[in-house]
Amino acid sequence: MWNRHAGLQPHHRADGRLLTLLLLALLMLGCVAAQAETPSQGVCHPDYPAPLAPEHEPTGDEYFTDAVFVGDSMMEYVELLGEIPTAEYVWQIGMGPATVGIKQFRVRGETENFSALEMIARCEPRKIYIMLGANGLDWYPSDTVIADYEVMVDQLIALCPEAMIYVLSAPPGSTSMMDQLGIVPGRYADFATKLEALAARRDLYFLDLYSILVDEKGALPRVYDSGDGFHMTTAAYQLMIDMVRRHTVPYPNE
Repeated sequence: MWNRHAGLQPHHRADGRLLTLLLLALLMLGCVAAQAETPSQGVCHPDYPAPLAPEHEPTGDEYFTDAVFVGDSMMEYVELLGEIPTAEYVWQIGMGPATVGIKQFRVRGETENFSALEMIARCEPRKIYIMLGANGLDWYPSDTVIADYEVMVDQLIALCPEAMIYVLSAPPGSTSMMDQLGIVPGRYADFATKLEALAARRDLYFLDLYSILVDEKGALPRVYDSGDGFHMTTAAYQLMIDMVRRHTVPYPNE
């Protein structure tokens, strides 16, 4: 006697195997997607976990022979001071984290323009110092600027996977400048806090320039204001350079 269920049993087993294989395939795709979404990390010395670099006596010029400093007109002034002569510099007036990918650099002997990211990669650095954000914070909330920073960090790690990355918080603006533009002083403090958090989760080293320059009103003191409310005096830059020299981490395996 023919059992009407007997002929269905093998198909049920086959369907079960197919379902299992399908579930495994979906699980593997999910793992691959999760790995693809996992952000890449910067180079971090195992003995000096990010984001804080320990304080020590000032580091000599030899530490910066494979370093590049990235920024806007403030970084231009750092280069002009000549206090860290062994480093490379990539700066552009008005440049912020959202515009580092714009091709705005011309190189003698080259027919094409280059972006700041491409210029940094050409230096083949093992250390990258970044102070970008003062321009962005003049117009945008800190969350917007941090989001641009994270995109920039992704690009830098992809282009320079062997480089340790240091990020400097933006100095505050003067009281008069912030009043004129309608900026709440707490925006700069909020940016510094969130930049440190970004550095912690991406294995970057954080240098808190904001905290060593801010006054009790959350603004740039007059003694450090060059006169326009944005740029700093030489004394403020000297504090910045001293902080950079006093908070360095050895390159791994050296």
